Parts: sequence; structure tokens; C-alpha cells
Amino acid sequence: MNYTAQHLPSRILTTNNQEYLWFSGTSYLGMPHHQGFRENFIKAFAQYGTSWGSSRNNTVRLEIYEKAEIELAKFAQMPAALTVSSGMWAGQLVCNFLQKPDTQFFYAPKTHPALWNEASLKPQEWERGLTYAEWTLKIGEKVKECPAQNIVICSDSVGSPYVEDFDFQWINHLPEDKNITVVIDASHSFGVNHSIIQSLNHSIIITSSLNKAMGMTGGVIFSDAETLAEIRKFPMFAGASPMMPALLETFINSIDYFHEQRQKLMENIAYFNAQIPKNTFLDSIENYPAYCTHQSGVHEFLKENGIMTACFPYPTATDLPVTRLVISALHLEEDLEKLVEVLKKV
Repeated sequence: MNYTAQHLPSRILTTNNQEYLWFSGTSYLGMPHHQGFRENFIKAFAQYGTSWGSSRNNTVRLEIYEKAEIELAKFAQMPAALTVSSGMWAGQLVCNFLQKPDTQFFYAPKTHPALWNEASLKPQEWERGLTYAEWTLKIGEKVKECPAQNIVICSDSVGSPYVEDFDFQWINHLPEDKNITVVIDASHSFGVNHSIIQSLNHSIIITSSLNKAMGMTGGVIFSDAETLAEIRKFPMFAGASPMMPALLETFINSIDYFHEQRQKLMENIAYFNAQIPKNTFLDSIENYPAYCTHQSGVHEFLKENGIMTACFPYPTATDLPVTRLVISALHLEEDLEKLVEVLKKV
């Protein structure tokens, strides 16, 4: 069953004349409700308005984009950044840029549709049915056997919607004599976890939505400055509208708030983890705000007790429904205690 809301949920969701504790969504840091962030946005909005209706490569350019990209790169501890209109477009732009003649794409299990192209819709036989851990044991040898001149390997940074921790040590075991680019969609981890994925021998490109933990409509690509300079020349970048400039000004003026909210989120996660039973049916990973289960009836039981989570098949309509429970920086201890109390009765 789907619900509609007339306001942006924070800790509380009101829908169909019912009030629920809201434990869903991807606004992990709660930035859209942060008072200082909102005040900074109002000031930036007064300066920049609703949008910049121009190509980033046009004759006249707004300097806020380059300024914000420098700060985003520092925030992510990456060499350089390039912003775009959405996380989905960040992934599609990168994959189209890398789709050159004599190129073979490989896809890790659970890779987000943002990185899909025609190759991903037809997984290779050896990839079918593998877990992520099983896939990592095979990818090095498969790349070594691949005759293509260019290799692109795509993966998410963390399992979603069903949460799973991904180990990227496999990157360090890829053949050194191949032209390999690793593309990682970090949409569900950027702003929450600052683990940096690096490789001494191969190119790394990280794409991310800014509309999850960061609370801004837009996307970003992280890589070395030379690679991003080439992407800037690509027609699909030059012909696309950029993200809202007021949000980038807001980011620059709110960096301390992001760090403060992340600290609150980590404290909420630790508090919740200390309360739930060790043998809980919820699957989770360390220092991460999402908890998942395929156990039937959980979403409905929580809803009956005043707690709203997400439960829907993903990424396709035929996939098994996932009940996904999300803690945010906005939750109070009393909210977490209520959640624990109900979970113990499931």
C-alpha cells in the first residue's frame, strides 16, 4: 500500500490522518530540517534564484560551481569533483563517457541502475547468481582473460536496498597490465562513511547522489582532475543543465553542520545498537543507519504500532520485497527506545 504526505517527513510522518514515527527514506543526516542549513539556503536562494539556465561550458560561467567542487573534493578526501544535476545522471554520464570502442563492462552484484548500460542488462553467464563476495574472487581472473583493450568495472559502495558491507580489496588484485577503470556509486555512503577507495594501478571514478545524506538535489563525480577535465568536454556534460547553484553556496556555508549531523547520526546508531537484542532478525553493518529484513509482516507490525518503514520490491517489480528501517540524525532517544520496544514484540 502506498501513502501520500502533505509535508516533508522529519522524525514524524503524518499521512491519511495518522501520525507515525518516521524510520525510512535516505535523508540520513536530516539536513533538509536543519535550521542553520535552511537559513543558509534562504540567503543563497536570494543571491542565485531557482536555477542557472545555461551549459557549464558556456561563455559566461558561475564561479560557485568551481568553488563548491573544490570544497566537495576536500570533504570527500578526493583529488577533484564535478557536479551534475543528479546522482543518476552522474552514473549515466560516466558510463557513457567510458563506453568507447573495444570496451568491456563488468558489473558487481547489486550495482545501482545509475551505472547500468546495455551490457548490464545482459549479465555474463559467470556473473549470474553470485554473491558479492563470490564475485570478488572471480573478477580478477575474468579481467585477465578478457581480450578487450579497455575494462570498466562497476560496483556500489554498499549494498542497497538490502544493506551489505562490500570489501574493495579486490581492486588491488586486478591485473596491472590492463587499462582498467573502476566506477563506484557511493550514493548510499557519501556523507555517512568517509572510507576512501583508492588504487595505485588503476583509475577510480566515484559517483554519488547529493540527495541522500547530503540533502541537496544534485549529483557529483569524484576522480583525478585530468579525468574530470575530459568528462567536462563530453557532449552529454556540455548539453546538460547543472544543479541548483544556491544549494552549492549553501553547502560551502554549512560544512560544519554536515560534520555535526554525522556525529549525531553515529551516536544514534550506537545507542540503537546497544538496545536491540544481539540475535535480532535485522541485518546491518557497522556505523551504518539502515537495517533490513526479508521477514514477512515486520513492516505491517511496525506500522500498526505507529512506526513507518519502507517495504517494496527493488530494483524491479518482481524482486523480493525488502523491509528497510532507517535511523537519522533527527531521531531522539525516546524515538529509538519506542522502536526497540516494538521490535522486541515482533
